[in-house]
Amino acid sequence: MRSVVRALTALLVAAAAASYGLVVVDPAAAAASPAGGCWAYRPALDPAPASDISTALEPWTTVADGGFLLESDGATAVGRTRTATATIASGPVISSTDDVTGTASFLFSLDGQPLAEPVEVSFDVEAGDPVEDLVAEAAIPIAAAGAHTVGLEGVSFDVPAESLRVACNGQETGTPGGTNPATVPEPTDLTTDFAAVAASSATITSVADQAVLDTARPGDVVTVALAGLASSAPASLRLCGPSATGATGATCLTVGDVVTEPDGTATATLTVPGTAPVGAGTLRAGDGVTEVSTPFAVLGVQLVAAAEKLGVDSTTVTLTGTGWDPTRPVAIRGYAGTSSSTAATADPTVTVAVTAAGGFTADFEVADKATKSVIVDQARTSSHIGAVYLISGVIGGAGAPVEEPPVDEGEDPDANDPTPDAGDETTDSGGTSTDAGTGTDTAVVPPVEIPLPEDVPVVVPTPVAPTPDATEDLAVSEVRLDGQATLSELFGGSPRRDLIFLVENVGAQTVTDPVVRVAVGRSDDVEPQLVDAEVGDLDPGEQSVVTVPLELPMAAFGGYRVVGQVGDTDDGAFALKWSTYPWGLFALNAVALGLLGWGVQRRLGLRRTPAAALDVPENGEAVVDLAAADAWWAYRNGTGPRPVPDATVAVASAGVATEVLSTEPPAPVDSGDAVVDLDAAESWWERSGAKSSRNAS
Repeated sequence: MRSVVRALTALLVAAAAASYGLVVVDPAAAAASPAGGCWAYRPALDPAPASDISTALEPWTTVADGGFLLESDGATAVGRTRTATATIASGPVISSTDDVTGTASFLFSLDGQPLAEPVEVSFDVEAGDPVEDLVAEAAIPIAAAGAHTVGLEGVSFDVPAESLRVACNGQETGTPGGTNPATVPEPTDLTTDFAAVAASSATITSVADQAVLDTARPGDVVTVALAGLASSAPASLRLCGPSATGATGATCLTVGDVVTEPDGTATATLTVPGTAPVGAGTLRAGDGVTEVSTPFAVLGVQLVAAAEKLGVDSTTVTLTGTGWDPTRPVAIRGYAGTSSSTAATADPTVTVAVTAAGGFTADFEVADKATKSVIVDQARTSSHIGAVYLISGVIGGAGAPVEEPPVDEGEDPDANDPTPDAGDETTDSGGTSTDAGTGTDTAVVPPVEIPLPEDVPVVVPTPVAPTPDATEDLAVSEVRLDGQATLSELFGGSPRRDLIFLVENVGAQTVTDPVVRVAVGRSDDVEPQLVDAEVGDLDPGEQSVVTVPLELPMAAFGGYRVVGQVGDTDDGAFALKWSTYPWGLFALNAVALGLLGWGVQRRLGLRRTPAAALDVPENGEAVVDLAAADAWWAYRNGTGPRPVPDATVAVASAGVATEVLSTEPPAPVDSGDAVVDLDAAESWWERSGAKSSRNAS
């Protein structure tokens, strides 16, 4: 009895294994797949324990290439989250007899530690087909800097309706009731590595023509190193100016783009544009999720302000500079003209260092009468920048001693002074007076000393950087001709189109209604002419669409050149081609020529066709059967019987072959028989007579 039970049990196990499609595959023929294999079993359900269905280790896939892939992308900085993606193009066959629906649970690990929860992906597969196109994504938190490894621990396929679970992992042993992927799971050998940094960063590594790394002026080339951004992701670079008080954000200008490396790093090079916001700001880089920044200042035009102080023999000019290249020296010299191309004067050169903020203060003493200007010059790596100050022209003259007029001997210096001196004595008695006299012992009161005027500083207004013409900051783009060829244009009418273009103020100043010039011509040197087109006022960054109607003369044919200009600079110039052809006129001419040729050909063909010749008997006999005609007339006159024809013959018109209506050969004509159908002839004569009667009436 026990042997029978054992046999039945073995049959049931074999049948169940066949039902779920878990057929043993020769390991040598197994497809490329992760290490280990799969094991099918019934999970434990209270009160029934777990039971094995597989009898041997099953492969991950039954095809040549299962398309197993594990990769990660996203953030590379501590505190952020990276995404791990596992892909199975073709996995195991879950059931060979039933269509099944279930859930695949992917368990990921980070640095050998399984994540807390698996990632579930539903599947729906037909009987006998493998599970295909499974993609599972897991969030990988980055907690520490350094190298990390993401792994796939295993995948479990659950079919609740069938009470079936297939566990696939790195376990390479499959023993029923012993060690197998379900009882002792092992991680697979599918792994992927990435490196993380402590924090995302942007570091400027070089600035051409500058001695510092946090300041540049328009035209300078800046190299920046990025780290901690997303892997293999596009990132943009922006220059942002200082934020206004109370503003929510600074004005930013995009200056470049870069694609990061798989480790989230990138090296980008950018040129500071002339439209970059001036002042202390930031250089920012972002991938759409992470943004990094570093302090960065854009210099404006270098300026210098001056104040003069008169000395006895010279004038001291105090110069205050702003907007100069930081930490580089400037040289201050006097020149005999208003530019450095003139001769330098004898005034000593002064050299002073520029601060990290781009400013300096220096005193320059002007003693040479030939000095007309003071020029500040700064040498850069590949060029020079400078500023000119024109002195007032007054050199020295302050604090000189006042010369006393000479006094002649014997002359009383107080003779003309109405105020008596303290040394004079006046008496009323005796009517005499005693004068101190003019001897050498006489005390001489010196003249009152007049104080020198205080030094009055010469306040020179701060030079203002020359403001470029606002129209130089206009850019024209998206130039096109709008309109379709009309029926009139196809037959030689005047072509009309609308010239449409976009005008943008790319500068920092408002532009007020710039002029628009447009012209159309065949030559390349056509000059644009002023047209009535309104652009309006454009604030910085504002755009305006301008439409100018254009018209060509009638019967215009071929290519034309449309040129235009907004403002007076090259950025506002544009040109495009305009081609027009009166195709309808061409078609009419072609049809007329075709009809003319057809008519000529027909006329020539008629002339060449010869007239058809009559078949006249050669022996001089009459064409008409005279005997038949006499018999017919005799019948008409009532002197003879009615003729009866033996054959019906249709008489053809002159020049055309006759058509025999009867296929039978004609019978010989007896004597007195008419060749013509007398009945038809009689009917025709009757109709002719009736018609003649009607015409007569």
